Amino acid sequence: MDYKKYEFETYNIYTIKTDKFKNCHMEITFYDNAKKEELGLRNFLVDMLCHSAKKYPKRKDIVIKLEELYQAFFYGVSSKVGNMVLSTFSYDFISPKFINDKDYLKNVLKFPFEIIENPNVTENAFDERSFNIIKKRILSDIDSIKENPTNYAFRRALENMDKESISAASVLGTKDEIEKITAKDLYNYYQKFFDNSLCNIYLIGDLDMDKTVKIIDTYFHNNCVKNHQIIPFVDNKKRKKELIVQEDSNFGQTTLILGFNLGDLNNDEIYYFLNLFNDILCSGGLNSKIYKSLREENQLCYSVSSICAKYDNLYYVYVSLDSKNVELAIKLIKNAVKEMAKGLITEEEITSSKKQLINSLQVITDNQSSLINNYTFNTIVGTPLIQEFQEKYENITPKNLSNLGKKLKLNFIYILKGKGE
Repeated sequence: MDYKKYEFETYNIYTIKTDKFKNCHMEITFYDNAKKEELGLRNFLVDMLCHSAKKYPKRKDIVIKLEELYQAFFYGVSSKVGNMVLSTFSYDFISPKFINDKDYLKNVLKFPFEIIENPNVTENAFDERSFNIIKKRILSDIDSIKENPTNYAFRRALENMDKESISAASVLGTKDEIEKITAKDLYNYYQKFFDNSLCNIYLIGDLDMDKTVKIIDTYFHNNCVKNHQIIPFVDNKKRKKELIVQEDSNFGQTTLILGFNLGDLNNDEIYYFLNLFNDILCSGGLNSKIYKSLREENQLCYSVSSICAKYDNLYYVYVSLDSKNVELAIKLIKNAVKEMAKGLITEEEITSSKKQLINSLQVITDNQSSLINNYTFNTIVGTPLIQEFQEKYENITPKNLSNLGKKLKLNFIYILKGKGE
């Protein structure tokens, strides 16, 4: 795979040339430091832009055009990662070498910029019909959080941890925020969105990249120069003693979440050691310490998993179980973390986890979206490229993991108690 960067005054294009895939994948990413009061607006805007445009005033018009472009696929999503918010318009289309149409590449590349730059707007307001469809859908998405015990437990856990932290904010916004937005408000934010967001374009496929980049530059008019600093990591406050919160719910099972501050990790710990640490401690399936302790040895839970939210400087272990088992589960999870900090890691555990992580690298290289995701974070915050991981994984020692484990500090224990047993 051949990586290349093309620099323009107001944006950059990053390409990966490869003949490994029949399709090409492009992501137009607008990113900025997250502002809690704007998250709902931003998510609303991305949905709105993908629903209709001036040239395609109804959703079905966009669908028909994508069919004409040989079943191209276009969608947008906003995500919050640590202190960053990324709004990405993703686009999949067939490689031009399979299409007998000399204008195909120009036409297929022109489409996403028509959508983004020419919205369905009249008199400085988005089309009311499309606006109401999107608003209704977002309000439904917000309501649906309460229907999933894990999603709801995480929302409540982070709000209790620190409701002012950006880590506690939902990219969907709140119902009150969404209900107050008008079609004019959204168009005003559309203009602010372009004025403030940094922008990169990522492209992977079997393409003449010089020619492709030239076409993109013809149709993309990102005229505002931005060069402000992106601050990716959230410095979530620490506690001398963990916060313990229990709330009742109507769910059948109890959800338990333990949230740990990661402390001041260096780059190797953030990008390499933490992955291996997590695999051995919890995410390595049947072989992980917490799974063995909770499920195999004590039959305490229905499921157990973990999340490394490294840009939030947080690490979560979450468990679905009966409420009578909560106290013992907490004790066993704490013990497992202490074992890691003491370096009580067997040769079998570290060898098995290294093998599993190295095998997972192949899965990433076989997936266009995963490769682009890796490239995105490499260019925005310096995450290593995927080819750098294997050698680092192979050289990790139990001492490395022990030192990392000592930096984990329990911040909160959140219990969403179920009504059934």
